[in-house]
Amino acid sequence: MKGSKSTHIIRSVIPVLLVLMLLAACSPAPTATPVAVPTAIPETPTAIPAMQPAVPGKPERTLKDTNSSYSAAAKSATTGDNILDNLYERPFSQDMTYQPDVDILTVDIASDPNFFYFTITLDGADPTSKTLTATYGVEFDRSKTGRGDLLVWAHDAPKDWSYNNVTVYTDPDGDVGGPKPIAADANVKGDGYESKQKFSIDQIAYARISPDNPAAIQIAVSRSLLGNPKELLWGAWADNGVKNPALFDYDDHFGPGKAGSPIKNSDYPLKALYSLDNT
Repeated sequence: MKGSKSTHIIRSVIPVLLVLMLLAACSPAPTATPVAVPTAIPETPTAIPAMQPAVPGKPERTLKDTNSSYSAAAKSATTGDNILDNLYERPFSQDMTYQPDVDILTVDIASDPNFFYFTITLDGADPTSKTLTATYGVEFDRSKTGRGDLLVWAHDAPKDWSYNNVTVYTDPDGDVGGPKPIAADANVKGDGYESKQKFSIDQIAYARISPDNPAAIQIAVSRSLLGNPKELLWGAWADNGVKNPALFDYDDHFGPGKAGSPIKNSDYPLKALYSLDNT
């Protein structure tokens, strides 16, 4: 009987073991979870952003220029143009059509510790495109001799500050203006502004359309770009004609007869030098 009881116990256990074995066979085998091994991420140099202009403050000075809209119907200017002294009031095309976006009315200057700000206000936008179509600029004379030595030139300015479409010209050989700065010189062979200055973090210039007036362009020039001057001379330009800094000063390359005149005299009307205004 003992032998029979043991046999019964063994027989009872065997089915249980078979079930356990079947369950084990049906269970998926455990898989190893891969562990990510950290790798060194190469460092990408972060470019230092260029110095940004702020909101121009209250004007420290305002230059007023001749408003030729008053005589536009007569297709002429009445004053403000003296080509022999490099002074132009020519906001007219060659057929003497008035161009409000070339006619400078005022120029404001403001400053902060980083920038000088110039707001060039025109008589209006171009009647067709409703934009400012000329090239606008500020010329600097840091030696105070009457000879320009740096020109900031901007066109197609956007609504926000941008250095795109802004070019800075320099004159390393010092021949802008010819032998006698400002005054007209005959047969000048100089190359005017012949070099372009590259921008850097703090030596930079920007332009934008004024948020307060769609007929005004603002140009911001960093103090560092100008060499941190204590004093300087400056003037503004609107040019939709020749637009060639290599020919500065224009009066050294265009005499009254060749350039024509906006004033009704013997040189009227405009010829080679048109669509131009400066202060």
